[in-house]
Amino acid sequence: MKTRLIIAMVLILMLFLFACKKKAEQVPNPEMAEQITTFAPLPSFKEVYSTLEQVQVKDISAAVPATTYKTKQEDVRNAFSLGLLTADAVLAAKGRNKSKLSDISSQMMTLTSLLGLESEVNRLGDDMKTMIENDDWENLDKALDAHKEEVELKLWESENFDNYTIMLMGGWVEAANRIAWLINQNYSADRTKVLAQKGTFSHLLSNLKQIETEYIVEQEAFSKAVTLTEELKNLLDQDTDSTYTKEQIGEIVTKTDAIKAAFQE
Repeated sequence: MKTRLIIAMVLILMLFLFACKKKAEQVPNPEMAEQITTFAPLPSFKEVYSTLEQVQVKDISAAVPATTYKTKQEDVRNAFSLGLLTADAVLAAKGRNKSKLSDISSQMMTLTSLLGLESEVNRLGDDMKTMIENDDWENLDKALDAHKEEVELKLWESENFDNYTIMLMGGWVEAANRIAWLINQNYSADRTKVLAQKGTFSHLLSNLKQIETEYIVEQEAFSKAVTLTEELKNLLDQDTDSTYTKEQIGEIVTKTDAIKAAFQE
């Protein structure tokens, strides 16, 4: 009886130790835990595009940049460009702009080597081509949403927070730029409320300042973009009941144009 009791106690102890070990394995290491708490996940830039429901298709199409955004083929610029072009692709889809959407999707497919997402973007390119040919705009919009979420999730899950942040900066900067440009064509204070994204740009700036990778932070383009993003965030903080003056809208266009230009230098 005594022997059985001892064996039972040993088994219980072994199970306890095994459970503790499994629990410890599930806890992130201190460095990873710090990254999780400092790099904030950002909402979709499509929040800014909600105002497009009140804009005519032809006007949305006119807001798509005449020239597809391109930079040198370099890691940081590739991440920024992919985010920016994703925003342009969504805009082109909403504006039913076939020719620009084809150009943008083609350029997106050349920017995936750094991120290791070739299969996702190539599949998107094939799907988009068919949808564009068939004027399947509803499913095209859904496909762009799914692709955007998949890319961001893969970057986040792979702990590639640098590229995650830079790519989202490209998307948010372009969305703010194009919507501010549209509002400037037919200004009303109420329409500017969609740009009151103070929390998002605060988190974005915080994420950018967490980047410590040497080859990134030493780049003049990145340093300039961070400074301009801080100026943009400060500008967005100067709202009046979540609205902006026409002059402030013009400044938003200027600041975001400058961020885009920084990565093209």
